[in-house]
Amino acid sequence: MTAEPSGEFVEDVGRVRSANLPQIQHHMYDEDAVGRTGGHRHGPRSVCREAVAIIVRDTRVTPPRMRDVADLAGVSTQTVSNYVHGRTAKLSSGTRGRVQAAMEQLGYRPARSSGQPGHLRSRRLGFLVLDESDRFLADPLTSLYLSGIGDVARAHDMSVLVHSSLDTDDDLLRPVLDREVTGVCLLLSGPRGRRQRVAERVAASGVPFVLLDEVVPRSHAGYLTVIANQRDGSRKLVRHLAAQGHRRIAFVAAGSEWAVLEERYAGYRIGLTESSLVADSRLIVFEGGWEPTGIGVHVEALLGLSDPPTAVVCGSDLMALGVVRHLLDRGLRVPRDVAVCGFDDFVFAPHMDPPLTTVAVPAWEMGRAAAGLLLTALSGRRIAQREVLLPVELRLRGSA
Repeated sequence: MTAEPSGEFVEDVGRVRSANLPQIQHHMYDEDAVGRTGGHRHGPRSVCREAVAIIVRDTRVTPPRMRDVADLAGVSTQTVSNYVHGRTAKLSSGTRGRVQAAMEQLGYRPARSSGQPGHLRSRRLGFLVLDESDRFLADPLTSLYLSGIGDVARAHDMSVLVHSSLDTDDDLLRPVLDREVTGVCLLLSGPRGRRQRVAERVAASGVPFVLLDEVVPRSHAGYLTVIANQRDGSRKLVRHLAAQGHRRIAFVAAGSEWAVLEERYAGYRIGLTESSLVADSRLIVFEGGWEPTGIGVHVEALLGLSDPPTAVVCGSDLMALGVVRHLLDRGLRVPRDVAVCGFDDFVFAPHMDPPLTTVAVPAWEMGRAAAGLLLTALSGRRIAQREVLLPVELRLRGSA
């Protein structure tokens, strides 16, 4: 159990994972709905329900990358990118020769078409994910973001490249540096400094991009962003619980550093203050991953306090699922003994026993809005509203 995120983060080193989201036939697309809530006739759908085939390319069988050329030539990835894209004025003849020789030795082929304008070189959007989990695409929230992006992309005869890396920033940004995509949506977790650095590098590349659920500092106010009002959602949950008489309200979330959880935790603290409740560090848990397994030991620690919580706000519905399961297995009643709230309103939430009180996040609509912003940016049209803020909705059910 920890009081709150410390700001320190130990990153696992993993392999680069890439996937192509092939073009699939569009169905019932509402052109006017891109970038606003409620403009579609379907509810949020996960990638698997869209029947989208994800083809995973293991790095052991992928073609040589720009980074491989850089390593062999003894230069930076940026130098190789400059050479590939004709920015050679400041490159010495020796450097140009080494890069060309390395490209020929490795059989590297730049992902571009000569003579075409940059925005026509690819009919592909990118979805770049910085996530410590091996199963990052299994997170329902990530899948809903991707589903929304894919829905807009297929309507415009475009494909989506899904790419993730736990290694260097260069690995994560390979589709951008190699010009494999014409624009990207970024979903970033990890230390705030690294998230900002990745965004800055994409901005410097000149490739249009949209940040998903990332609150940017004022110095970067020009970025295109699509966010949900996460802070307001958890604030409303706490106020709802306080109105029911709860005074010991815990907050339980995954241990990952992620802007979404940062905002949800901030809203929790605001809700306590507005309800004249004092925050207790013993009631705040940031542990484990986003899946519900393993949360029981932390719930047990909360219950073992001399003044245990009577209500729990969870950082996600999946976390709430694990909390409710442990409470019931222990013989406690939800919500009579302990009230439990989730966050996201995933498809299983109303079917839990008891049905889960939660906050509905329009993740599918957010993906569509992000893709819509990218298409507008690629068209060269002026974008008056560079930050799209979508509302969340409190869903009151039986668990609280």
